[in-house]
Amino acid sequence: MSYELIERELTKPSVFKDESKLFPDYVPVNLVHREEQLRRLASIFKVIIENPGAVSQKAILIGSVGVGKTAVSKRFGALIEEAARKRGVALKYVHINCHRDRTLFLIMKKIAQTILPSLPERGFSAQELFQVVWKALEDEGKYLLLALDEVDFLVTVSGEEPLYFLTRLADEYLNRPQRISLILISREPIFQLFDESTQSTLLHNIVKFEKYTPDQLYDIVKLRAEEAFVEGAVPDETLLLISDIAGKKGDARYALELLWRAGKYADYEYSRFVLPEHVRRAQSDVSPGFSTAILRDLSKHEKLVLLAIAKTLKSKKSAYATMGDVESVYKTLCEEYGEEPRKHTQFWEYIQNLKGIGLISTRISGPGFRGKTTLIGLIELSTDSIEKELSKI
Repeated sequence: MSYELIERELTKPSVFKDESKLFPDYVPVNLVHREEQLRRLASIFKVIIENPGAVSQKAILIGSVGVGKTAVSKRFGALIEEAARKRGVALKYVHINCHRDRTLFLIMKKIAQTILPSLPERGFSAQELFQVVWKALEDEGKYLLLALDEVDFLVTVSGEEPLYFLTRLADEYLNRPQRISLILISREPIFQLFDESTQSTLLHNIVKFEKYTPDQLYDIVKLRAEEAFVEGAVPDETLLLISDIAGKKGDARYALELLWRAGKYADYEYSRFVLPEHVRRAQSDVSPGFSTAILRDLSKHEKLVLLAIAKTLKSKKSAYATMGDVESVYKTLCEEYGEEPRKHTQFWEYIQNLKGIGLISTRISGPGFRGKTTLIGLIELSTDSIEKELSKI
């Protein structure tokens, strides 16, 4: 009976043609309403293929969540690689998500693995990895365009030193061809972290991303629906409702997640169409402005800690839970999932990381508690939504 249930689910008709076209990592060829930002990047970085090695160029992309910063950077990276190749310039674009690679060592390791896939796994330091990468670029006559996504998160976790090091690379190799240029992607302006010379460079190379209007979001979800769904499966009124809901935040990620979830509800009901009612149900599942991509990017033990927070708060029916209670539930979850619980020091670091991302808040206990302890609460997300999403992941 169980096998038949699974088989029936796998073979039933679907409104989807290719649902991966709605996932956060997919970058469409046609980035509507972001042509101006692509042109601005081309203007800033044309020097690195017209006169390779002459300068280490930098730019910063600034805008709120879901306004297309990541998609534009990745699309530009592919385009400039192709333009460089046609001109005989060996340029490699590397995109690093600082949610995942949140220290200078992890960043340099990712770059090294991309430039030198055969690099042996041994105890390199971040500085040694940089030397290896630079030598490989020089030996092979190559250039690197490095994009650091969510760079404000890198600063929150690791301080300003990694960013300072990466923006001052040119000073290390004066009078030699400059091999590495930078795109910094941030939700907030971060100029106060740089010295005056770096500030001066970046102030001329800012690419701003405004929030999408409802009309712009309609164009985006309409084009993406044509890629992701069977023809005619998504009526126009459904797309209009999604663009109106997401338009309050100007967030394309939220709009696309609504569309994907609504499609899932349609499939569950064996509906041939994605209807407005499916969108309304999808809206109740997702907090506006929150993307489950954030949860997917967490490490395994960060997910377990977050799940422990949700379960503790739910069981206690309270706004806050003590650090001790959460750690106890975390250890129980580790046993259930066959994981070795991390020591208290590492557990504390996970709490700080989740706080830095903006998923939780912490404060020191007041009256009603014996002594002082750290209290942990959730920001925006409900305990039910966290349990539901993490169980899927």
